[in-house]
Amino acid sequence: MSNHVWATGYKPTREDLKGLYNLVFETAGGLTLDCYLEYEPEERETRDEPGSPASMELVWALVGGIDISEVIGNLSETIEEEALSELADEIEDAALFAALERGAA
Repeated sequence: MSNHVWATGYKPTREDLKGLYNLVFETAGGLTLDCYLEYEPEERETRDEPGSPASMELVWALVGGIDISEVIGNLSETIEEEALSELADEIEDAALFAALERGAA
């Protein structure tokens, strides 16, 4: 994992956001968060290791470009779950599209 600045009020640079998964998340109250998450793919079980499921970790939750990730509490878990589900759907859609393209050729 890379080293991230975990300070409320920090305004991340483009370099900070590079390589992170982006999710726009709207709270029940209508606040829109521009979220950036780090993806860890599934690790398969081996004889020596138990393996682990795919996961997302919230790195930045931006409002107006300012990070508020330290003050959103348990909402981060909801954001991580939604991002993981959305990414899985995107991967499934891409695989289906690729299969359709191969079939049409």
